[in-house]
Amino acid sequence: MRLGVLDVGSNTVHLLVMDAHPGARPLPAHSHKAELRLAELIDGAGAIGPEGVDRLIAVVREALEAAEDKGVEDVLPFATSAVREASNADEVLARVVEETGVRLQVLSGADEARLTFLAARRWFGWSAGKLLVLDIGGGSLEIAYGMDEEPDAAVSLPLGPAG
Repeated sequence: MRLGVLDVGSNTVHLLVMDAHPGARPLPAHSHKAELRLAELIDGAGAIGPEGVDRLIAVVREALEAAEDKGVEDVLPFATSAVREASNADEVLARVVEETGVRLQVLSGADEARLTFLAARRWFGWSAGKLLVLDIGGGSLEIAYGMDEEPDAAVSLPLGPAG
């Protein structure tokens, strides 16, 4: 199955296309990135302004076109700190669904840290031993630590260039 993972971050929207089959490791097939800079378009009340929402919708549409062009059968869309922390997140998400059909799943900070840890664990394997994973994005810093597939500790802090 050709699968697309759509990551809506504070600075970029990244579509990673992969060939995924049960029991096998996913094989990357294509990567598409678009600059978003959503965190720069948050007003004093913490809301994503109209320009930011329009820009978000445009880059999601662009990613969907890239996914279709690459034969993606299913897209797993998620959003991180800029949308998560926005005071008008519900309205932004509703407009994205209305105009693109994409239902962004907003990851909690702890979930974002756990998934980043899982990716690092899968990449480096069990022989790497204990891992400390630091992931700084545009609006948050995720920290996770542990020995197993699930981290012993996973936190997200509002630190980053836009955080």
